[in-house]
Amino acid sequence: MLRLLGILSLGHLLFGGRRHHFRRGILLGALLGYLANMDFDADRVAEDVREKAVRAAKREFRKAEFDRRAEEIHEKAEARKAERKARMDALLAEIEARKAARKAHSEQVVHALPTSGTNEAKVIRELAEDLEKDARTAAMAADVPTIDFPEDDEKYDSSRKYGYAR
Repeated sequence: MLRLLGILSLGHLLFGGRRHHFRRGILLGALLGYLANMDFDADRVAEDVREKAVRAAKREFRKAEFDRRAEEIHEKAEARKAERKARMDALLAEIEARKAARKAHSEQVVHALPTSGTNEAKVIRELAEDLEKDARTAAMAADVPTIDFPEDDEKYDSSRKYGYAR
């Protein structure tokens, strides 16, 4: 620090004590102080080289460790993807097998119609649809309870209840 102050004052002295040269003197003094503080010693250079080599080795080690961990993560992810793909393929194969079984079963059930005439087949089909419709209607009507209100009972007469004239 003392060296820097000495160089600053030397720069001020070189350019004279004039006010307009003061900035130039400080700039020159700061530059000379910076250059004086730098050690050009061979031991210091060797130490700097060792420090840089150690930093570079650490950086390479960290990079290699990062790459190794990233590779492990990618391998695990690929294994999970392959496992999911195998499960999906098995599931799709099972779905296709069920579809094929359903299709084979539906192809086996064939409703035979008389071959004597097309009008008879149409009449039979319409009769079957009517019977099915009647059966559904009867099933719905059978379970519906009904309430029978007496005609003469004043309790159920709304015009009297609210005071309307008959």
